[in-house]
Amino acid sequence: MNETQSKVGVGEEDMRREIGLLLGALIVVNSTIGTGIFKTPAQVARLTDSMGMALGVWVIGGVIALCGALSMAELSASMPRTGGLYEILRRAYGPKVAFLFGWAKLTLLIPSAVGSFARLAAEALTSLLALPPNASRDTWLSIGFLVLSAGFNLMGVKTNALQQALITVAKYVGVAFLAAVGLLWPLSEQAPTMAAANIGPGGWAGAFAALVSVMWAYDGWADLASLSGEVKNPGRTLPKALILGTASIVALYLAANLGYARTLGLAGLQASTTGSNMAGANLARAALGTFGQSLLSLLVLISCLGGTMGSLLTGSRIFVPMASDGLFVAWLGKISPTTHIPARAVAMAALLGLGYVTNRSFEQLTDGFVVGYFPFYIMAVASVAIMRSKEPDLERPFKVPGYPVVPALFIIGAVSLLWGALSSVDKTAGLSLLVMLAGFPVQWIWARFFRKPAPPHSLT
Repeated sequence: MNETQSKVGVGEEDMRREIGLLLGALIVVNSTIGTGIFKTPAQVARLTDSMGMALGVWVIGGVIALCGALSMAELSASMPRTGGLYEILRRAYGPKVAFLFGWAKLTLLIPSAVGSFARLAAEALTSLLALPPNASRDTWLSIGFLVLSAGFNLMGVKTNALQQALITVAKYVGVAFLAAVGLLWPLSEQAPTMAAANIGPGGWAGAFAALVSVMWAYDGWADLASLSGEVKNPGRTLPKALILGTASIVALYLAANLGYARTLGLAGLQASTTGSNMAGANLARAALGTFGQSLLSLLVLISCLGGTMGSLLTGSRIFVPMASDGLFVAWLGKISPTTHIPARAVAMAALLGLGYVTNRSFEQLTDGFVVGYFPFYIMAVASVAIMRSKEPDLERPFKVPGYPVVPALFIIGAVSLLWGALSSVDKTAGLSLLVMLAGFPVQWIWARFFRKPAPPHSLT
């Protein structure tokens, strides 16, 4: 055993390796398919004001996601510790950056993710039941979805993962059916032709802004790494599951967007907004009539429930190694002796999501998530080179093919995305960065006044 190997802190040894290849790939798919593919295509069409440019942005986003997944496969397989990006950032950059990531997850990333899923789930249920719009009722429905998702998570990782697997299969098949309908089905109704409000700048400026929304739809390719400590044979399983799950999502999303293009056209897609008029609902209604609209609402509801559950499952794990390393309160990272999960972290993540869902729009939630997450994604992918130099003898069961081109492509795309986000989207994206950067003074205060020495670690 040597110092380059991953540490297992107090409590982490109580987590069980119960996730195999198929379940791992399904977790990637479930973490990815949430709200984006049903709602985001309309935003992309408005910002680019060109169907060709809109489809091009989806292709670029897929390439970026695949490059990120290939890079994450090397990192997670060589450092298979619960917490995923946290462990990678800690090993490559030190505890301060790792703490900043944990702070961002707690205050920004998890609440934004679960809040957006819960908000659209409420919207889908309202549409399914043909209820009139009511902001107060939708807020309470969103809260109910968060509570339900937290309850499923508290049943334990294997039970929760199996539940998510069933949901994932249902929504993947559902989106595939939606794509097939859009590409092949004779249309029964005309797509909406009314002019869309708030058409974006078009061209490359619009493409940069649209890429923010697209990467929200693709996000999920790194989430399985958070469960590295619960994956069977992680050196082999993690790379295969990350790549298989991400590639299947890229293929599905491109097919769905081609279906939108054929069925709705640019004007119809731009005019799609929310609820019963979102892009997916308009496609289903144009092909299958009112039955299609109801079917789509049910699919969105299932998808958002799975997305909320998946975000709580993967997001809560980061606090386990942080508590073990003395970088966060031990209370939050404590493992339940009965379910072998960080039950308190799951509950806290759901509670914080309640605050976000009550005062932010869907677009504000998704933009804030992307702007907050991608700086850490960039640092993590860059650490492929750092770790090869810093720990050359570290066992690497998988290496990035096409190195260094593949990691470089991801970094270039991600930096361009952030530039577009900070220059073109809602000002709350900038506020999200401020929330994240507030972690620096918080880290100093914690280290100065509250941090206790980390307990001894067992090397594995």
